[in-house]
This record gives sequence, C-alpha cells and structure tokens, in this order.
Amino acid sequence: MDARRLATLRTIAETFAPPDARIDRLMFYAEQAVDGLSPGRNAEFNQLLDLLALPMRLGEGIRAKILHLLADSPVAKLRTGFATLKRLLLFLAYAESEPGSDNPTWARIGYPGPRGDRGADDVSLPYATGNSGDRIAADVVVIGSGAGGGVAASSFARAGKSVVVLEAGLAFDARSMGQREIGMRDTYLDSGLTASDDLGVAILAGATVGGGTTVNWCTSFRLPDRIASEWASEADLPNLPGELAPHYAHLEKELRLAPVAKHNANNAVLIDGAKALGVHADAQPRNAPPDCGDGCGYCGMGCAYAKKRSTARAFLPDVAATGGAIYARARAVKINIEGTRAKSVSVEQTVGPNDVRQFEVAANLVVVAGGSLRSPGILARSGVSCPALGQRLFVHPVSAIFPEFDREIDAFIGPMQSAYSDAYNYRSGNYGVKIEVAPVHPGLAANAIPWESREKHAAAMNALRRSAVVIALARDRDPGYIELDNEAQIRYHVSPFDGENLLEGILGAMDLAFAGGAVRISTLHNKPIFVERAQWNKARRDELGEQLRKIGIASNRQIFFSAHQMGTCSLGSDANMSVVDPTGKVWGYDNIIVADASLFPMASGVNPMLTIMAMAGRVAEQHGGTLERREPQAPEATEAVAEAAN
Repeated sequence: MDARRLATLRTIAETFAPPDARIDRLMFYAEQAVDGLSPGRNAEFNQLLDLLALPMRLGEGIRAKILHLLADSPVAKLRTGFATLKRLLLFLAYAESEPGSDNPTWARIGYPGPRGDRGADDVSLPYATGNSGDRIAADVVVIGSGAGGGVAASSFARAGKSVVVLEAGLAFDARSMGQREIGMRDTYLDSGLTASDDLGVAILAGATVGGGTTVNWCTSFRLPDRIASEWASEADLPNLPGELAPHYAHLEKELRLAPVAKHNANNAVLIDGAKALGVHADAQPRNAPPDCGDGCGYCGMGCAYAKKRSTARAFLPDVAATGGAIYARARAVKINIEGTRAKSVSVEQTVGPNDVRQFEVAANLVVVAGGSLRSPGILARSGVSCPALGQRLFVHPVSAIFPEFDREIDAFIGPMQSAYSDAYNYRSGNYGVKIEVAPVHPGLAANAIPWESREKHAAAMNALRRSAVVIALARDRDPGYIELDNEAQIRYHVSPFDGENLLEGILGAMDLAFAGGAVRISTLHNKPIFVERAQWNKARRDELGEQLRKIGIASNRQIFFSAHQMGTCSLGSDANMSVVDPTGKVWGYDNIIVADASLFPMASGVNPMLTIMAMAGRVAEQHGGTLERREPQAPEATEAVAEAAN
C-alpha cells in the first residue's frame, strides 16, 4: 500500500477508533491484513481508499458524517465499503496486543486479556518438511486436516496404510495458544477476513492444523433424524442415515462427548429464559471434558489447556504413530491426473519467509478435505469439471443480539457454547432457527457492535462485561456458490425465505434474553434498535417484527455471521446433480475421493462438526479405512515414509 493510501486509512482509523486505541499498532496490523488480501480484493480496497482520499482530509465531524452516509447508502457497494473499513479497523482497535504489551482499551472495558493458567503440557505432533524436487510416496494423501481430513487420515492409518497429510495452515499446540484475538490471523482462513463477496455475511473458517476443530466451540450434534431423512431423499441415498449411525456412535465414544457440568453466565441466560417461558432448552454434547474451567471461554482462539478433542489431538496422532507424515503450511496446488487416475499432488510448503519448497506426493488414493470453501478450487485446478462443482453452498447464516444485564455476565469466561433452544426451530418444515449463545471477546464485539460515533461505540464496549450474546442460527434452504478461480469469491446472499427465519430468530432470542433477566437489548443493525425490558410485551414484539421486516435483509444493513460452511462438492446418485458418487468418489475418476463438509447435499441445521466426521468416516470405510483401532505399532521415522517414488 502506498503512502497516500496509508495516510487515508490512518485518518479513517482515527475516525472509527476510540481515543485510547493505539493507532500505530492498529495500522501495523491493518497494512499486513490488506497486503494479504487476494489481488482482486486488494484492488477493491485500494479503490475504496482512493474514493475517500479527499473527504478524509476534512474535519472529524464531517468525516464521521461521510462514513454514516456510506453505512446507510441505498447503493450496496458503498455499504460494503463501510463494512470493510469498520470491521477491520474496530476489530484491530480492540484486538491488537502482544506479550508484554496488552491493549490499553482492555482496562477501560474490564477485559482481563490472556489468562495466567494457559499453556498446558501437550504432546506435539511431529511435522515433516519437504525439499524441492522430492517425490514422496504414500498409500493415501489427505489434503486438509480438519473434521473431515483428520478423521479420514486416521481411518486409513488405522487400516495400516501409509498416510501423508497436507495442511495449508500453521501448526500450534496448547503451549503456543496465546489467547489473543490478534492470533486469529494465523488460525482462520484469510486471516479471519473471509466474507461473502459483498461482505453481507462475515465468515469464520478454521485454517490451521485441525481446521475448524481447533478453533470451534465444541458443540457436537448428530444430524437430526428428520433432516437425515431429507438428505437421503435429496441425494437419493435411502441407506445414508443407517450408514452414518455406527460412525456417530463410534465418534461419540472416542470424542468422549458430554454436556458441561455447569453453564457459564452467558449460556445460563438461555437456560433460565427458556425455563421462565416454559419452552425448550437443553445442554448440548461437547467434545471437551465436563469440567472445562473459566479459561475455556478463550478456546475459539484454540484450546490452551489440551482438553478439546480436536482432530489434532484425537485423530492425527494415529498418522504419526503408524509412520505417516504431516506437513503444515503445505498447500496442495493441484492433483496431477492421467486419464481417470490421480498420480500425485503438487505441493508448495512455506518453510520460511523466503523459503517455499515445491514437491510432489504420489499416492494410490487422493482424499480432498480442504473444506467447502477450498475443496472445489483444488478439484477445478486439477482439471475436474462438472456442473455441480462449487454449487449449493450453505452457510447457516446467523443473526445476533446484545442483551445487557444489571450484573456481570463476562461472556469470555467459561465453556463457550453449552446450551441451545429449538423453541423457534422448524417454523416451515425442517427450516427455522436454533438459538444458541456465543462467547465474546473485545475484537469480535467491536467488529459486530454498530458504529454511530467513536463515543457511542466506546460506550457500548464499556458494557461488554454486562452483555451476553444470543444468536439465531438458520438452516438455510437457498444456497449460494463459490467461484472456481484463484479468487474463490463466495457468492452468497440471504434469501427472503431464510431471512424471514432470521428475523423471527431475533424476536425469539429477545424473548429468551428478556425472560433470562436482560434489562435492555440492542440489535446489530447499522442503526441499532434498542428495546427496554419494561417495553417488552406482545404489542412491542409485533411492532418490532414489522420494523425488522421493513428494514429487511439487504446486505450490510445489519451484520450476519457464518461459522459453518457446507456443500459445494455434494454427494449424490446422479452425476449431473452431484460432484461425488454415493461412496464419496469424484464422478469420472478412479481414486479421488472427497471427505469433508463439502459433501453435504443440504444444510445440516445443527453445528456440523460431528456429521462431517461421520461422513468422512463413512467415505473412508468404503475405500479401505476403518475407525477401529489396531494394536499400537512402534512409529517409524518420517523419512521412511518420505522416500522418493518410482
């Protein structure tokens, strides 16, 4: 970024950020973030700065008014521009920190920062490093190490096969989890900046060893029976529910799923509210011990206590224990195909700032498990072409409210997500919203809270410790798609049908929050709506419903989130309507299979991790893998696996 654009960005940051923010540190990270954008997104960002260069030379009051005009513009691209700047700069204003130099805004809002009890002893996985020109041999190469890739890799390792895992992200263990939001740039896709093409949906997707299982909130649901039946019909696979059942049972045992022993204050809002209203709420199974403590509120940045049963802890050790190899920071460039057979995978591994090594992994079977946002691109770069590739992207769009209480909630303390309610679910057939809660730390809170002025935003942040975050997660009926070029733009817009469920979800979340003791609630619209508890009755609820519908769901009039991405390489029995056949094999190819969330033919309607694992286990089993453990064998040196193939 040139000096002129940097100066414009700095002025915008000074307009958005509170007076106690460290603008120099904010700008350091902002410049890195912008420089790390894809070429297309970088060009769009620079165009936005050029557009604002002259107006941002004016006084602060006028600058703020100009930014408001962008936020409320009838022109969608201008609202997108506002969202781009606001989310990036306010996140950094409250999230930037480093060891020995905590963010000064934290003292004002009462946020303690990283805990002193983090950094549990953990067994580190052995990671391999390639050399340029190597041709490494394996029975199976797995692209990706998340819920799907980790389980698939383990399944083949347990079956006695030599396995190589390629993970594009960085590797961390419990000792290296710093409990700082700024660290999300190293553990989330696109440094945490992933979004739909118009920024209407902010997307969180894990991009580290263990993928989403390293940074997710531990919720571990089976696919509901009614939705499993719908999947079976959609994909024309009548036996699918029965085939998944034993995998669910095995995974539930191996992951030691259990509810928490005690809900934190954030989750208790939902439980207490549902009890007061006489509607459904329950504890959900989690892939972490029931006695997770206060520090588990930070596990969205990675578990610093070696308790979460991520694939890096529960499944990838099987690869290492059987002589396999795990490569971190190793991007699968393409699958090299001859005729209908994959021969090898071309890899670029970043070893250091100026050290990128190119090598190949030859294998009898290639498993694509890069996730719904990356698996289609890998296949497309490899020459795979079919009408359904990249299509039918589901994201479980999420709306949220910020209820404020007359007591401390401290939603960053304790198990992150341990309760849910289906009281407002299944409004239209199998579609509706699941009400849950979300942990909240300063950066993501600042990103989400509407900005009307730096003073009003700072005041809202001052209430962070007294605020809960209640979310409405919609099972989306109407999908988007992802582009198959290097930009991989996400084309997704919340449809009127799904939007109606989200708007009803906001009202339902308010019902529960007020019944759980909230004194006031704010929405996340650009012009937030505030509701006091004393006002909440049927007439006010109906009035608010009409107001929400009048505002509508146009992109960037309020922020929607997604932490679940599904579809894009869908499973099915019709080659014209799906990407892979009933066994998970890519149509038209002998030895390329898919084993991740991209297999989903429809949205799951529940947090998908356990179903991704079950689907991956099912696919691996049909191609020679097993989740049954073999007798432990002495690990062989990584070099034994990394011999050059003939």
